[in-house]
Amino acid sequence: MTGSPGTSTLIDESAAIWAARLVLPRAPADADVARELRDQVARDMPEIDRAARSWTALGEDLPPTRGRVVGRLGWVRANLEAVAGAFDPLADRLRGRRRARAARIIGVQLGALLGLLSTKVLGQFVLPLSRPGTGELVVVGPNLLALGDQHGELAADIRRMVLVHEVTHRLQFDANPWLGEHLRGILRDYLDHTRLDPAALIGIAADLPGAVVKVATTGSVTPLLEAVLTEEQQAIVAQAQGLMSLLEGHGNAAMYLGVDELVDDAEAVRRALDGRRADVTTKVLGAIAGLEMKKRQYAEGEVFVRAVVDRAGIAGLNRAFDRPDNLPGPDDISDPEGWIARVGHVA
Repeated sequence: MTGSPGTSTLIDESAAIWAARLVLPRAPADADVARELRDQVARDMPEIDRAARSWTALGEDLPPTRGRVVGRLGWVRANLEAVAGAFDPLADRLRGRRRARAARIIGVQLGALLGLLSTKVLGQFVLPLSRPGTGELVVVGPNLLALGDQHGELAADIRRMVLVHEVTHRLQFDANPWLGEHLRGILRDYLDHTRLDPAALIGIAADLPGAVVKVATTGSVTPLLEAVLTEEQQAIVAQAQGLMSLLEGHGNAAMYLGVDELVDDAEAVRRALDGRRADVTTKVLGAIAGLEMKKRQYAEGEVFVRAVVDRAGIAGLNRAFDRPDNLPGPDDISDPEGWIARVGHVA
């Protein structure tokens, strides 16, 4: 991935890394502690991989899942790599100085946002968004260690359940290769409707202050989305909520329902994770970055997944991964019975 704004890319990577470093905590890493975490993840992964495959009934023939422990800046770099080239369609609509300036601005904004998010994320299956192929499972070591320190006796359970969630994401995409391309198609469609003409951008800039005030007072990211997105993009985002709720709810259900032999107290881990999301910093960051929507996806998606599994079994739930038409839409998430009727019941 190049950091030069003179090429077709619309993300200046060097500017992104510079901005990320500005917002990252400067606490030194303990090499011995980091090494122990890497060893623990490597030891845990085979059993976690088996548990996730057993509960989801996905990926029986896939190679073993592997995970990499990274620092916060390593997580930022992994996500910059994942989006490399994804914004090329926008770059092709800009020329000369406009492209170079846009690349630097987007690089700084994306780097700062990723830097802030890197202090919150525990793990992620990082899927490439501009090319076919599998992703990479990464664990953000400093964050996982910090959470373990806060809940000493739960540290091992937290680590294992986070890994089950991320392995489930790996199985979703690698067992169903069409799903990654479907997600990339949503992104391409979204970018095709981006406003780049100066008049539209000036209008967005004028609306932003009021939108930010509404975000801060209501805790909802919707006013910000309405200010910066076209009507077509808002429709695409709304439609994508069904897919994202399925993916996140599936990961959550797997880590709470499929870990009986791996952890001692899954509900205590749930309380630890819920408490972590309740701090003021996370709420503000969530409103700005759209994580409020993500938290809703975890909660509503898990309710949907559990309801479908109760009524139609894992095989019934896995009908969602058969083809794009079977994916739940935003209305399906609150109507699992209707979704089951639509795709066909499996006993």
